[in-house]
Amino acid sequence: MERFIRKGSLRLLLALALIALGTWAFLPYLTHRVSTSAFVNAELVRLTAPIPGRVASGLPPKGRFLAMPMPIELIEAMAPDRRHLAGLEQEQAVAEARAQLLAQQIQEIEEASRSLGERGKRHRTATLRRLQAELEEAEADHIACMTEEEERRSHRARMEALARNGHAPLSRLEEARARHDGVFARCMAADARVVRLRGEQAAARQGIFLRDGFNDAPYSEQQRDRLQLRRQELEGEHLREETRAAQLAREIAEERRRLDRVSHYQAVLPAGHVVWSITASPGTSVVEGQTILDVANCAERFVVVELPERDFESIQAGAEAAVRLLGGDAWMRGEVLRVRGSAARSDERLLAAQVPNPSPRHVSVEVSLPESAASEVGEGYCQIGRLAEVRFRRGAGLLAWLGDMLGTSRASASQAARSAGLGR
Repeated sequence: MERFIRKGSLRLLLALALIALGTWAFLPYLTHRVSTSAFVNAELVRLTAPIPGRVASGLPPKGRFLAMPMPIELIEAMAPDRRHLAGLEQEQAVAEARAQLLAQQIQEIEEASRSLGERGKRHRTATLRRLQAELEEAEADHIACMTEEEERRSHRARMEALARNGHAPLSRLEEARARHDGVFARCMAADARVVRLRGEQAAARQGIFLRDGFNDAPYSEQQRDRLQLRRQELEGEHLREETRAAQLAREIAEERRRLDRVSHYQAVLPAGHVVWSITASPGTSVVEGQTILDVANCAERFVVVELPERDFESIQAGAEAAVRLLGGDAWMRGEVLRVRGSAARSDERLLAAQVPNPSPRHVSVEVSLPESAASEVGEGYCQIGRLAEVRFRRGAGLLAWLGDMLGTSRASASQAARSAGLGR
């Protein structure tokens, strides 16, 4: 056993194995820039109270991962102002009552107009019947008069013949002539009466009455015309009231929707987020703008790593990086999002984990994590705040970096030698 241990080949093999192990352990630090001071971070989405009120119950618990969008009732108003709605409802009730009253008046006017129209028809029919009877009476008188006039004319002709022969005195002739002229005048009056009655009958058929006491139309027709004008006025007012009531109904619906919006506030929590903090308990009163809860964006997590400032130009946005969470074995491919120098202003973003300002002569680098990792680490606050190891691949400048390191070492050794010589 002792001879086996003292074999040179075994010792050489062991030395080579130790060298290989050391090289393997130190190789990542030669081919990559390695930092173990990284931690996982994510941006926060803050939900504040848009209206004063009371926090609703049913808020998701702290640390819950939201795989799907989640609508929640956030705020309930304690005493919404309903005075404007009450005023609109009162105006609508008055407008509807006025429209109903006007519709009733229009209906009554229609009934009265219908009644007056029927009465006018009856009056016209009766007038036409009376005129027809008077016309028939006048025509009969005219016929009788014409018969009498013919008889008187014959008698006059006989008396004139007798008077010419000297058989009748002149007085009898004058009497015959006077009677004939009287009958003829009466017949002419009867004929004129017939013509007058026919004219009145024709006008009555057209609705125009020519007797004394009529203004070309009976009282019923005059009243019906007046009611027709009043009906047109009422219809215009009724249309305006109905339009006003419809407009008020639309305003009331919009006001109710507004009150519904201000009486409670419903928010939709985005998917791929985790409830990070709840600053207001359910049932407590809040004012406008007060923070209710924060959710962290697990879908766009990133790690923040600090590196020496000499690596500022070698690490650019969009460069690849390898990330491994401490305690795990899987390496994830990331991408550099931004690089911030030590003299830059502090980050004003709302983040789940606080990002300190870079130390002097150091830069702060943000590296994104792949999106597929969000669903895998949905529980446990999406592992925000967990430490991680980040490696940045060195490029063709590795030899230059080694040369700079060797040159710096040689310069330091030369300066030390010169210092020692001056000391002697």
